[in-house]
Amino acid sequence: MSPDTREFLAAVLDAIDIPAPATFGDREAFARLLADRVLDAVVALTGALGEPPDADWGLGWHTDYLRRQLAKNPPTTYRHHGASGGTA
Repeated sequence: MSPDTREFLAAVLDAIDIPAPATFGDREAFARLLADRVLDAVVALTGALGEPPDADWGLGWHTDYLRRQLAKNPPTTYRHHGASGGTA
């Protein structure tokens, strides 16, 4: 696998692999955020596959696009147990 492909796939995984909500009450905010991030990933995947055909700017561009979109929607709108074990 090329480094560009690996980086793109890592960005897609980052989009969809967000921490589970800490409480039942956080599920709605989690679902909204996940839906937004999945949509960003779909846009990036569609572009990376060259759809529409004249819109393929290269895998690096699509990776950067996805990372920029994810930075706008970090998993901070709900309580969750992060990697450190605490509640964010």
